[in-house]
Amino acid sequence: MKKRLAILLSLTMVLTFALAACGGGGSSEDLSDSKYVGTWKADSASFAGESDKLDDVITLTLNGDGTGTLAGVNEDGTDDVSDITWSPTSDGFKTQGDAKMTFKDDGDAIVSTVLGVKLRFVKADESGDAAADTVDGDAYGYAGDDPVELACYKYMVETVGKDYDAADVSIPVVKIIHEDISREDEVLVYGDFWIYNYNIEGDTLKTASGGNYPGCMHVSKADNTVTAFDPVEDGGNFESSAKEIFGEHYDDFMAAYSDDEARNEDRKIAVSDYVNLNKLEINYYQDEGWDPVELYHAPGAE
Repeated sequence: MKKRLAILLSLTMVLTFALAACGGGGSSEDLSDSKYVGTWKADSASFAGESDKLDDVITLTLNGDGTGTLAGVNEDGTDDVSDITWSPTSDGFKTQGDAKMTFKDDGDAIVSTVLGVKLRFVKADESGDAAADTVDGDAYGYAGDDPVELACYKYMVETVGKDYDAADVSIPVVKIIHEDISREDEVLVYGDFWIYNYNIEGDTLKTASGGNYPGCMHVSKADNTVTAFDPVEDGGNFESSAKEIFGEHYDDFMAAYSDDEARNEDRKIAVSDYVNLNKLEINYYQDEGWDPVELYHAPGAE
């Protein structure tokens, strides 16, 4: 059965680590004009390729004088508010004091990764509610809430998928290796991207076609669309082009690219997400010449 993100346990570990990593300092400058001043609420957490929504679990408040608070839930389930100081960095800001964390700018959101858990925060409006930031990825089998990741799914279906003969269902498998959010106008998403097309036969998705497209997608921060794609070349130029595109992340890419077991699991999860999000009466997918693969939480499998 598919393992969902253990959010409560993970967040307890994250907050325990952050609160233990105390440090002094902060900024003495006037930060009142900074875009980061205000209240931010964690709306999602992701770990090991899976993502879950969060509801008022962590709140970060930044003041114009460089002070602030981090409010969360400690391990016994009670609220915990910690005092912090904060100061800008080249691509976001960092907090110190009772909680030491580094945040990177992600357009309309800020992100911080602690102990492998990626927390995404969105700005709260004047009423204290998180600003609306909904992501509907059902049509592409995307079960998360990151608009940058959704852009990759959408590109694989609507741009890459159109080069194949029509099929009943197109489902991408997106394996993100690294995201570079340092650019002002775009996010660079390095990954191993697949598209699979299926025809529906009874309770089974029969594979009709598909292909692999590793490379780097350029996602606009303005509207979360893929504006360009740098693919790894085929054949004899594969290694050289992969090294050029992935750079320092080449080894991470090759580790993922050569892991057939993990890739098959990612595909099984992707197809299961698509089926469950779209409430299809599908229990399996099957490649020609291979046994059918039973999906997670398949509607007819209980």
